[in-house]
Amino acid sequence: MGKLKGLFLDTATQIARHWHAPSEREEIRGQLEGCKLYCSRYVKCQYKATILNSLIALYNFLLRYKDMNRALQESKRFSNRGVAGLTLTKSVQERIIDIGLWIATQYTNYSEQIRRLETFIEDSWETFFNSGLQLPLVDETSCLYANDAPKRGESGLFEPIKASCTKENPLECKIEAFWNNHRVGLESLANMKIDSIKAEPKETKELERIKEDSSKIIQGESSRGRRCTVYLSDAIICIEAGHCPEPSAVHSTNKKHFCPLGEVLGVECAC
Repeated sequence: MGKLKGLFLDTATQIARHWHAPSEREEIRGQLEGCKLYCSRYVKCQYKATILNSLIALYNFLLRYKDMNRALQESKRFSNRGVAGLTLTKSVQERIIDIGLWIATQYTNYSEQIRRLETFIEDSWETFFNSGLQLPLVDETSCLYANDAPKRGESGLFEPIKASCTKENPLECKIEAFWNNHRVGLESLANMKIDSIKAEPKETKELERIKEDSSKIIQGESSRGRRCTVYLSDAIICIEAGHCPEPSAVHSTNKKHFCPLGEVLGVECAC
């Protein structure tokens, strides 16, 4: 038997392998089969922000309407609008539908459905995240994004977790040290010639933003906030893949984000 290939799973793959529609889950799992799977604390925080708030939103809808079909229909009405303190972004709304349909096929009884969602929210989401991974997780960033624990209000509804960094312990965050340690990668991003990147498809506007923000960090501006959680997040994940116990390629369902960055940073991408 040949040597197992290491794969570093990005946030989209981590979500897809458990929470997407059945056909997509099976396709992703087939791609991962026979490989050692790695991931990071940083990816876990990004994953948590989407999955936990999707679970909380679905729980709250189901608790209110006592019927899964009605809960899913009502969730569609609130697409891209705020409800119960949570903005239903496209990614959250899609996961609400997939999770609701999955639970409905496993449990036909409302009481079982609501209890299963409750266990997902309290701890099972993390069990799913860690499933099949080589532990401990890679951790160079000590990420604090979406670090809050879910809380239940007096009405019985769960409050959405805040998808932001924990402000009480900012000194734990090591993103600035991360970019100091990976100055070569940062300079590669700041100096990349987008028109020369061979990887296709690619999002030129996103690459321009990455180039711009990398340059600003080099000039001394902060690497925290949206530069960390949004604009440079995929670049961070690419670099993290180089810190697994064995050589590992980034696995992503999003080719147009990761393949161009992999080319610039010299990181293999199995997307």
